[in-house]
Amino acid sequence: MRTTPITAVFGLLLVTTFAVGGKERYYDSGSPASMPMVADRPGDAAVEQMIKDLGAEDWRTREQAGRDLTAQGERALPYMRRVLLATDNPEVQRRLAVLVKKLDFDRLVAPKLVTLSAKDRSAQDVVADIARQTGYKIDTSNMQMNTKHSFEFNDTPFWKAIDAVATACGCNVYTEYQDDTIRLYNQDSVSPYVAYAGPFRFTATNINCNRSVQLSNLSRRGGGDRVTEYMSLSFQVQSEPKNPMLSISQPELTVATDNLGGSMLPPRENNNYAYRSGYYNQGNRSHNHSMSVNLTRVDRGATSIKELKGRVRVELLSGTSPEVTVADPLKVKKKTFTGRTADLEVTTVDADANNKGVYTVNVTAKNRAPVDPRRGDDYMWANNLQQRIELSDENGNKYFSYGMQSSSYTPGGYQMTLMFGPDDRRTGRPAPFKLGAPTRLVLTEWHTVTHEVTFEFKNVPLP
Repeated sequence: MRTTPITAVFGLLLVTTFAVGGKERYYDSGSPASMPMVADRPGDAAVEQMIKDLGAEDWRTREQAGRDLTAQGERALPYMRRVLLATDNPEVQRRLAVLVKKLDFDRLVAPKLVTLSAKDRSAQDVVADIARQTGYKIDTSNMQMNTKHSFEFNDTPFWKAIDAVATACGCNVYTEYQDDTIRLYNQDSVSPYVAYAGPFRFTATNINCNRSVQLSNLSRRGGGDRVTEYMSLSFQVQSEPKNPMLSISQPELTVATDNLGGSMLPPRENNNYAYRSGYYNQGNRSHNHSMSVNLTRVDRGATSIKELKGRVRVELLSGTSPEVTVADPLKVKKKTFTGRTADLEVTTVDADANNKGVYTVNVTAKNRAPVDPRRGDDYMWANNLQQRIELSDENGNKYFSYGMQSSSYTPGGYQMTLMFGPDDRRTGRPAPFKLGAPTRLVLTEWHTVTHEVTFEFKNVPLP
């Protein structure tokens, strides 16, 4: 897993496929095919002229072309990548490398925007419009949407738009299942304390409070605190389908006040770092993370958190590229393949005799990175390996991963038995395409960027 520098953009473009992909489409009348990474033909005349002007003799023309392409945003990216791979003009190459890197980062950290005017339309139609505009897969099979509603969205961030529709028709929004599908469920419950920050949605889930009084072993000299109170606010962070999260730093509070004006920030430790509650994360690909922050209550009369602001650093999956590709894996027996960060030994890939279309993959991955003598063998490199291994047929259709059946870790090596099949066990649905025999086993490399996100909750009730 690595953060791709600008100088590596060229090589990355040759093999990168963004994580939003996938051919399954739960919403039959919904999202169109996502925008290709690299266009297979030139764009419209205006975009092509802007790209050409990056190599103009006049400096002002080159600078203006860069500004114009930046204004085009994500729409121009496939055409810019196409030229970046083909051009032999060093000035165009240099400028495109910088622009593609910048626009790709902006694509990840900015929300998808929704613009539509709906008057007495079914929620089904409105969700279909949102799916078409964003390109996201939205599963509505578990909700009833026969009622009519009216909405006005004008460049509304995706999370605000989909929450407005879900609230109007009595649904909640979920991003679990470890895939890129948004799911709406009819539920007789609401989550009213929500904060939006770009492509992220923060939902306050609960406040835990524990108050105790010490009744024994008291100091003979008096003094000391007999009453102690611990308080924490738990919340979830959800990301849009286009930017899966790999890890999140511990949240750091910058402001926390109650309705009486008292500060709820926890005291700082001697090392000048604010004490913050921890959370556990393995670096796996996900659109949902849970975490918490510690608080203090200075006045028992306070009834709510008037304002709470904080920040987290989110590691995002910006793209993937094949690191190791094994052709005809059914024929491979105990053979090692070398990648950039890991060696992959394929022991066997066998069809399951008891389950038609299901395959068992036995592999061992070995870390190629040098061991840091200060840390010793760090097993964290292996935590997301099972998510990075893919099995596909000759048409590129991917088998669903059924997870790890067994594993064994030794210093520098990780042995895994994985299972793949044709049906999506998360939803009980079969694959939306007919799968052929597996012809490729791929270990992908994950490319990442890190982005700081600020969030804010207001008027959250206290226990």
